[in-house]
Amino acid sequence: MLTLIRQMAKNPLIGGIIIALLVAAFALWGVTDVIRGGGTSAITVGPERVSAQDLQRTFNRQLRQLQMDNPRLTREEADAAGFGDQVVQQMTLQAALAAKAGELGLSISDQAVFDAIREIPAFQNPFTGRFERSTFMDVLQQSGYTGSGIDRQFERDMARGLRQGQFVDAIIGAVDAPLLFVQTRQAWRNERRALRALLIPPRLAGDVGDPDDAMLEEFIRSNAGVFERPEQRRFSLIRFTPEQFERNVEVSEEDIEDLYAFRLSQGDISEPAERSYEQWAAPDQTSAEAAARMLLEGQSASSVREAHGLAERVNFTELQQSQVPDRAIADAVFDMGEGEVRAVDSRLGWRVVRVTQAIDPAPPSLEDMRDELRSELARDLAEEAMFTAMNEFESARRSGLDLSASAQAARVPLERFDYMTSNAFTLDGAPAASLLEEGGEAILELVFSLTPGLDSELELFGESNYVVARVDSIEEARLPTVDEVREDAEAFWRLRTVDERLQVIVDEALERIQAGDSLESAAAVIGDGASVEIATLGREESAGPFNRNLVSQAFNASPGTPFAARAGDQRTRAVVIVDEIIAPRPATPGQEQIQSMQEELENDLAIILQNALLDSYEVHQDQRLIDIALGRVDPNL
Repeated sequence: MLTLIRQMAKNPLIGGIIIALLVAAFALWGVTDVIRGGGTSAITVGPERVSAQDLQRTFNRQLRQLQMDNPRLTREEADAAGFGDQVVQQMTLQAALAAKAGELGLSISDQAVFDAIREIPAFQNPFTGRFERSTFMDVLQQSGYTGSGIDRQFERDMARGLRQGQFVDAIIGAVDAPLLFVQTRQAWRNERRALRALLIPPRLAGDVGDPDDAMLEEFIRSNAGVFERPEQRRFSLIRFTPEQFERNVEVSEEDIEDLYAFRLSQGDISEPAERSYEQWAAPDQTSAEAAARMLLEGQSASSVREAHGLAERVNFTELQQSQVPDRAIADAVFDMGEGEVRAVDSRLGWRVVRVTQAIDPAPPSLEDMRDELRSELARDLAEEAMFTAMNEFESARRSGLDLSASAQAARVPLERFDYMTSNAFTLDGAPAASLLEEGGEAILELVFSLTPGLDSELELFGESNYVVARVDSIEEARLPTVDEVREDAEAFWRLRTVDERLQVIVDEALERIQAGDSLESAAAVIGDGASVEIATLGREESAGPFNRNLVSQAFNASPGTPFAARAGDQRTRAVVIVDEIIAPRPATPGQEQIQSMQEELENDLAIILQNALLDSYEVHQDQRLIDIALGRVDPNL
């Protein structure tokens, strides 16, 4: 089973399926929820349906995963970059996979699902290498699963992914990379080229002098995209965050004790109990109960099985209650102690179960939990105080007080920010650190949407913070004066002028060389400072003035045909000739090269399979429901 998971993880066709993500420790993509039937469908692929709710949940979950690495990424920015369309495409493809798996009658057993989950390294204790329930739940939550029963949600997703993976693996898993393909690729990668280059350094441009103000003014206008100063705004903010109020709240010992008692009663603070047990299927209730009594009396399992027609024994080890496939059996074994035997009426018929190991961890003491509980209660009280202050602030505004007076009435600070751009840079180009915290981009987006002089409404930013903003003044986007950017403009003008002069020298040298002159003759005509250098390099190599861009051009050039390039730090210009293409010596490809070609062929086949799947079913996408699910439009409009 783990082999199947690993094979699936390599394949772009099912790269969004949960299995691949788990092997990669939930690196990027999340799980999709493709549900057959029910509700209004945002996506329909043959008999499979994806509801708008499922699409929204998947998009939100995958967006949260992206935001773990980039907390400043907003929903709107992600969608504008095409992330929402990627999720739609991903779910459409997985619906097609589900349709084909259903058409072929593929299925996966509960036991196979549980075994696969327990084999996933992301869910294992790094020290023991064993599946750990708490790690499992933490990884699911970190990966964007929300709500109750996230373990059950994941198990359903896992079963769906494995079922679809059976189909994909049957088609793609048997691909073998032909040795000729691997040898051809190896020869291409190991090819080398002998190069000669006429180098023309910047000093050959001579003294370009100093530009006067008129020249700089024209240069700034001609390069407006480089020099234009973006719109900047001066504004005031009032922020409401729980952290502002935490230092003023007091948590009583009585509240800590009450919360501990409640958590204890709900089973929230102790490690989950585990059971290992044996199970036999029985033909009926009478046989099951009689077999249970005999086992409890100490008779051998083999004799009891023979006497009452029991099926073969099935062992389950170290399961938590939510992992037991049958609810009735789960309730029974977690009500039993080690060594107890019971007949259970399960959803699949009567079963005899015997608990072989019972682990019921002791919960942590109140003393161990005190600091954690105190912090949680303090946060709750701080949020209450924050909402009280927000009410006082809004009451003051409704009474006619201005922003400053309303802030004083609510006892919260009024922050004033000098001119800055929409990406939080000040007039002198420095970042505004206090606006680069969580939610800073949302605040600036609000500020740059406001009409000057008008207060905003209370707006949410971050997870539980609120802000009110007012724009005090605006400096419109404009070209700077010469004095404002003189140093930068002069430096840029010199670079551009030097480059233009070097281009003239390059064009003349290239013309002579194309007419039959050697590189050395062209260097002599140019004079002191021009030189010819040689190198023999592979595709991924560089040396001195032969930088990666120049080498890349050389591997696309024909031998003996001169071409112009930028050398070294890109300021030096060059005319280059490929003297010889040096083929590598024949060699037997290594396993790494064979595996790489294998994966590329599998990827190509996956794309072909993807297109074939989508072509074989009628695909319908309801764009309005998709836009609602991705938060692009208001569902009430």
